[in-house]
Amino acid sequence: MTELAREIVTIESPTPHKAGVDAVGAVIARELAALGATVSYDRQTKTGDHVLGVINAGGGSPISMICHMDTVHPVGSTAGPMPVKIEDGKLWGPGVFDMKASSVITLNAIRALQATGLMPKREIRMLFTSDEEMGSTTSRELIEGTAQGNALVMVMEPALSDGRLKSSRKGVGDWKITAHGKAAHAGAEHAKGVNAIHELARQIETIQDWTDYARGVTFNVGWITGGGAVNVVPDKAEMLVDCRCERLSDAEWTAAQFKTLKASLPGASIEVEGEWNRPPMECNAQRLEIIKRIQAIGAELGMKVEHGASGGGSDASFTAGMGIPTMDGFGAVGDGLHAKFEHIVLSSLPERAALSAAVLAGW
Repeated sequence: MTELAREIVTIESPTPHKAGVDAVGAVIARELAALGATVSYDRQTKTGDHVLGVINAGGGSPISMICHMDTVHPVGSTAGPMPVKIEDGKLWGPGVFDMKASSVITLNAIRALQATGLMPKREIRMLFTSDEEMGSTTSRELIEGTAQGNALVMVMEPALSDGRLKSSRKGVGDWKITAHGKAAHAGAEHAKGVNAIHELARQIETIQDWTDYARGVTFNVGWITGGGAVNVVPDKAEMLVDCRCERLSDAEWTAAQFKTLKASLPGASIEVEGEWNRPPMECNAQRLEIIKRIQAIGAELGMKVEHGASGGGSDASFTAGMGIPTMDGFGAVGDGLHAKFEHIVLSSLPERAALSAAVLAGW
């Protein structure tokens, strides 16, 4: 498992780098074929091809295991700030925690079941997507189609840093606010201008003040641009806003809030565009029942399975939003999500593969 993880992590695969993501996909396809899976591709032009492996096609209610092959780290990371290395029982490298180690866990859970004669008769679908880190825009339909009619969807995202499964996920929304003003000479005709950056600044104050930590709702203006020459009153400025919430009701409230925005400066106007990319996955009664079953399966292996909330988004929100039984966080234990110190604890690879295999066999 360590060697396969090292091989995949060494291949740099940021989402826009199709060649790199496809190279990871080729390794995945090789391993799927070795397991006897039927391999198919959902071809893409701008991102990597999605890879699907199916075992026991047509047998029983399916279980799907969802992984993604893309990372957030740019090409050159392994030669620069993030060399692939093994130290102190940990494997370090770009995307190893989020979530290349998860692909290794997925493949070896199946390998273990085959080796022990415990492979369930039901159909197992293993989906490896290419664009999760940029919103799953090309893979969402495939994910939802793969999950249709499933007895369980196992989203193989990394565990929480202490090994807990992820029983809830925040929803993720993206909004763009464009302010329009009127250009004028900053010295000779300043009074005739309408400063779009000034208008945007007022909107930033309004939006940031919507954040309510007790409610689990946050707004983050993370990118802003506008203007040109410093001696010209700018007539246009734009900003991008990241939104997160824990409950579906708050997602609906947030969308309504953005519709209330109005320009505040005389002569200015604003445009508001955006939507929720992923709905929140709440820890509801269905999720708690799933956890209860997984805890019983884990206990047979001597594992104490706990669960908790994650502030990030994942593809689990799509399948959970369809009402399909879904659990997230079957991946490796580690730390450094999207950071230069990203790593996994190597001993967690067989542990998480064992838990995943037991869930597949015992569901």
